[in-house]
Amino acid sequence: MKLILLGAPGSGKGTVSEYIIKKNNIIHLSTGNLFRKRIEEKGQYWEDLKDCVVNGKLVSDDLVNKIVKSELEKYTNNESFILDGYPRTIEQADFLATVTNVDCVIYLNVPQDTLNKRLLGRRMCDKCKKIYNIYFTKTKVEGKCDIDNGNLIQRKDDNEEVIKDRIATYNINTFPLVDYYKKKNLLIDVDCSKSHDEIDKEIDKIIDMYSK
Repeated sequence: MKLILLGAPGSGKGTVSEYIIKKNNIIHLSTGNLFRKRIEEKGQYWEDLKDCVVNGKLVSDDLVNKIVKSELEKYTNNESFILDGYPRTIEQADFLATVTNVDCVIYLNVPQDTLNKRLLGRRMCDKCKKIYNIYFTKTKVEGKCDIDNGNLIQRKDDNEEVIKDRIATYNINTFPLVDYYKKKNLLIDVDCSKSHDEIDKEIDKIIDMYSK
């Protein structure tokens, strides 16, 4: 079972991927995690990656493709995996098709106003790093974590200007993948405006379908 998780910033890719890997024997391949690991361990291409991070540049398609390919080559026994954060462009998707066959693309479909609330309302505990949202997951005491009473803070990149730029970049570069995979009959649309329980049930049905 080889899956791609596709969705805009704030669509819940992190939450859904965590749910999937907890319930299933599946490898989670997140480009963000792969980049951080390479930089920390000074692995192949780490200097190029660090330069992108330090200077706020996007990692080029060519470099991302090389890193993903080298990672996929580690799995030679047809292991199940889910790609999170890749592909982000049509060019990356075309390259991926030369490396492996994908069974399904799960598209987390979220209305724009909900995306804005998820991103602008996101707060993180400064101690345990648990994530809350002032619109959807309020704490018992305003501004305090339910677990350890830590202070809730807003990430610097969770401001209106940065979020607007992130959504615009997604719409230009990544959203076209929805139609790309739909034409290949690989896309399954999950309505993420529903409750967590309803979303989990839809995800379970998809996983069951492709794990048989």
